Amino acid sequence: MADSTVLSNPGHSLPSRDRQGAVRRLAYPLLLLLIIIAFFWKITLTRQFDWMWGPDIAHQVLPWFEEEARQIQHLQFPLWDPHTWGGQPLLAQGQPGVVYPLNWLLFAIPLVQGHISVVVLQWYFIAIHYMAALFCFLLCRDLGLTRMASLVGGLVFALASFVGAIPWPQMVNGAVWAPLVFLFLLRTVRGYRPLASAALCGLFWGVSWLSGHHQVPIFLTLAAGATWVYYILRQRSWRLAGLALVAAGFMFFTSAAQTLPSEEYGRIAKRWVSAAEPVGWNQPVPYSVHQQFSISPLTVFGIVFPGMDVHTSAFLGIVALSLVAIAIVCAWKRGHVKLFTALLIGGFAYALGFHNVFQGVLYAVVPFVEKARTPAMALVIFGLGAAVLAAFGVDELRGLRGSKAGRWIAWSIAGFGLLTWVILFCAIAGRGFGWAPDDRIGMTALAGVLAGGLLFALYKGKIGERGAAVLLTGLMLIEFGNLTGYDFADLKQQARTTWLRGIRSNVDIEGFLNRYPRPFRVDMDTEELGQNWPEYHNFDQIKAYLASLTANWTVPAFFEPPTRSLYGVRFTIGHETHMPDAKEVFQALSGMKVFENPHAFPRAWAVHELVRISQASEGHALVGEHLEDMHSKAFVFANQSRGPPNAGLKPCAAPDEVSVIRYRAEDVSIRARMACDGMVVLSDTYYPGWRAYVDNKPAPIQEVNFAMRGVFVPAGTHDIQYRFRPGSFYIGAAMSAAGILGACCLAFFSRKRRDAIDLDKESRNN
Repeated sequence: MADSTVLSNPGHSLPSRDRQGAVRRLAYPLLLLLIIIAFFWKITLTRQFDWMWGPDIAHQVLPWFEEEARQIQHLQFPLWDPHTWGGQPLLAQGQPGVVYPLNWLLFAIPLVQGHISVVVLQWYFIAIHYMAALFCFLLCRDLGLTRMASLVGGLVFALASFVGAIPWPQMVNGAVWAPLVFLFLLRTVRGYRPLASAALCGLFWGVSWLSGHHQVPIFLTLAAGATWVYYILRQRSWRLAGLALVAAGFMFFTSAAQTLPSEEYGRIAKRWVSAAEPVGWNQPVPYSVHQQFSISPLTVFGIVFPGMDVHTSAFLGIVALSLVAIAIVCAWKRGHVKLFTALLIGGFAYALGFHNVFQGVLYAVVPFVEKARTPAMALVIFGLGAAVLAAFGVDELRGLRGSKAGRWIAWSIAGFGLLTWVILFCAIAGRGFGWAPDDRIGMTALAGVLAGGLLFALYKGKIGERGAAVLLTGLMLIEFGNLTGYDFADLKQQARTTWLRGIRSNVDIEGFLNRYPRPFRVDMDTEELGQNWPEYHNFDQIKAYLASLTANWTVPAFFEPPTRSLYGVRFTIGHETHMPDAKEVFQALSGMKVFENPHAFPRAWAVHELVRISQASEGHALVGEHLEDMHSKAFVFANQSRGPPNAGLKPCAAPDEVSVIRYRAEDVSIRARMACDGMVVLSDTYYPGWRAYVDNKPAPIQEVNFAMRGVFVPAGTHDIQYRFRPGSFYIGAAMSAAGILGACCLAFFSRKRRDAIDLDKESRNN
């Protein structure tokens, strides 16, 4: 009768059911968003806290974001950063996340007084964690779990362990895509629209590489690759192997806009990895560094007790861990439980680093793995496995009512909480009640007692499964609050906001410097300001805080006054300066002073002599002992010169006039009135991808004075243009576009739109 009623009233019943279904589908994602907003109340509902307070984020990530936003606001795609170390590639460094779509939204929002709004940055943080929660929710739903269970899975992934603890956005942005990678990987394995699913798996896999940092994508690649191999061997299917190659191909194409420029940069850069010396592309990260950044086996206690971590966190809390245990005990026969248990164990095992010999084998054998210098970051895979298992655990609560397993689990969890209280009390009493332990340990004990009590009530039938799930979720969120967001900086506590205040302070110095025509460079003889203060305030600087640097900049003696003068450091900020003959020209309200250097070279000038050197010390001697001579001569390493030194050049008594008439990040225009044939030197970093034109005709660029650019120019008046057009980016961008469009087309035009729901295969196929 129900079916005939539906068919006889197609204009009324079906739309009503469709609306109800749409509401149900949207209700939980919306609820997830509201929970995330409420959980991070410190930054969403007040203006008293900030998450960007740490030294790396405040001094490195925030200035990157500022420069990217400025360029986007001026309708320029940010490929080059003119502010650090004479100019450095912005995209190719990877970490700035130039090609990550979420960042485009951040950079496109109008600036407030020349800077990204603090409020916008807070909601950017919310967006990252909501994406993580939503994507894991979708994965759990696709595995056939209920909406309530999937909501719990999303919360565990977004608010606990790696994603909950890591503050660096460039790392978390790579992690949030892991659930979608596995969602479509498992769809491919199940045979649901396999070609389209493989393509989408590769698409989201590639997007994780676009996010910025390479470590999380490497660990995601290891986990996804191992999963593909497992199912290929299990099913003995060449077809599945082909689909795995399809996914890998789409991953490679989608990620190319980031990976190709990074590969080009890596070959001519040095990276600081906490080793004795920086390493190049062809040098492996020493295993001693991996050993340094491994987690301790004692981190296993940190799964339950917050704060017991060093490099990142494995914290789940007693409630989430209990749900994981329930899934393993009660649903072990389900294939996906076994898979995500393996991922949980594998992620933790790899994070142990040098404590685990198999991690060393992967380091030595698998290409590129050694570049991920921090094994602890593999906890991202641990966190994903735990999140999905916790969701399975929620759906298994119904089996605990009246069962022996239910009673045993309830008593075990409550007993753990009581035991923790006893140990804590004994420790306090043993120290004469004069010792105050971390309050969060007591919270874990309390959560254990309460969780055990809830499960015992469920076992006795005093509470329903849904009520138990809701109450356990609330208790779980309380636990997460003792890790995620726990260390947001209170803006009233000066000790916690030192780095933020350092980078945002002394705006009166910014106003003073803005009175002078650009381009010029500034430097700092103080540690009170943020290390990248000039970049944050839109000024060029020499030494800056970066994780890597083009190798040609590792040669100049950049701390020495002559080198700073040669590279056009006109102003020095500090309480005092070591620059010879520098004159104080401004004093800020903070007491900080600005000194002007009378010996600073212009950004561009002409020379008429090219000196060949064979070793760096000769160049250092020329700059340090004969700085004035550098107004008319430049030096070049013998193996770098394009043609014979001094070809077409000879001393010229008449003066030249060289001026920079336009200076933008990726477009520099110079006008030169040359009395004789010579070379125009621009004290910006020599790097592949820069193209030079003299009177609109291509001209070769010579690397001079260690890291500068030089172009031969004949006598007369000429216009010189530099444009940054890196082929690696344009090829990579075309490949990424092809990968994204290809995956979307396969997903949209796939003939097989939907399979029937097959719960036996643990799939909802929706």
